Amino acid sequence: MSETEKPVWIWLPAQAQPVRCGRFSLASGVGTFHYDDEYLARGDALPLDEFSLRFTRAKRGLRETRQGGLFGVFRDASPEGFGLALLEQLRGTTLTDPLQRLELSEGDSVGAVEVCDDIAAKLSFQAPACEHLLEVLAKLPPERASSYAAREIKGVKGTSLGGERPKLTVLHKGQYWIAKLQDRGDPPHAPLREFVVMRLARRCDINAAEVELALVGDREVLLVKRFDRHVDVQGQVYRGLYASAHTVLRLDTQTRGERQRSYVALAYELERWCGRAGVDTGQLKRELWRRMAFNAICGNGDDHPRNHGLLHRDGRWGLANAFDIAPYITFSGTLAMAITRDGSSAATTANLLKTCENFAYDPTEATEYIEATKATVAAGWGEEQGACGFPTDTLPPPSFAWLAGKS
Repeated sequence: MSETEKPVWIWLPAQAQPVRCGRFSLASGVGTFHYDDEYLARGDALPLDEFSLRFTRAKRGLRETRQGGLFGVFRDASPEGFGLALLEQLRGTTLTDPLQRLELSEGDSVGAVEVCDDIAAKLSFQAPACEHLLEVLAKLPPERASSYAAREIKGVKGTSLGGERPKLTVLHKGQYWIAKLQDRGDPPHAPLREFVVMRLARRCDINAAEVELALVGDREVLLVKRFDRHVDVQGQVYRGLYASAHTVLRLDTQTRGERQRSYVALAYELERWCGRAGVDTGQLKRELWRRMAFNAICGNGDDHPRNHGLLHRDGRWGLANAFDIAPYITFSGTLAMAITRDGSSAATTANLLKTCENFAYDPTEATEYIEATKATVAAGWGEEQGACGFPTDTLPPPSFAWLAGKS
């Protein structure tokens, strides 16, 4: 194919090998996608996206002008942050071409979609053992940042995972996990802080990803189990379709203040994406409200749309496990996504209650959840640190002071 066109591949449910589903072209900031007729004829075919990439045989294909012409699920699979910087360093070039980024990225991108000519290169990806990473960390001189370990792991050519903190996919307990490393620019004990809060989220009735904390001397490594991958006993890897909230909300930039960049809008999209027979969207919306409330209570202002998403499993779309809950040490009192219909992102109790009924919570029940969660966080903050062998006051607890602010 030409340099402006690439095949698109998908891992269908319960299949360890991808199938080609279509072709994507990009020219002058306009992306065009065509499904292959052979793929549409399959009885088990799935659309890559319920709306932007719905099934169609239209000859003109489906067009996208947002995000430089990248459809959302393709943008989700593209390397960024630390992963992109590492890929560029190891390739010895700056990757400004979106199609080149997708082609050269490691085969560990989120979800079940790849845009590339060389699918064999994606299939050849092998995650290094977690033990190997820890061994490399143990040998690093004290003055070297933990991020050096990611560059020294044999076989790692770059990662498609986004975000700024150094991270890579590792094999741990027979499954794929994301190892997140402390870097020089991070606040003290960043992995421990995220570990504690992710553990507390599970205590507060939130379906959060499983986490573990590994210690190598003074170095901390947060391990987050990947929910979009499953490795069977033969070592075959199965992938689940994923769409970030950024994709689901059809956003263009990551700028705060966009009308659609809100929890209320995401609740509406849950109805559109998941509202079919057998799916209780009321329960999904209640879970989303709890996540919003928990972010507000613990002071996580990094709850942007790429830190939420939907996962296709058991034949339907639903909320992906909560992940990347990393509260700031100094919290501004505002979330990255709006809480109310009028666009306020102030993390106050008043705002949480103002729109709770849009998420199938009545104000009384919502108030009870807020108070119970504050108590759980206050009591569990030291407990979770102590369980890791740290003094229970290593991390200052959230004050909850912002919750009393004005909407």
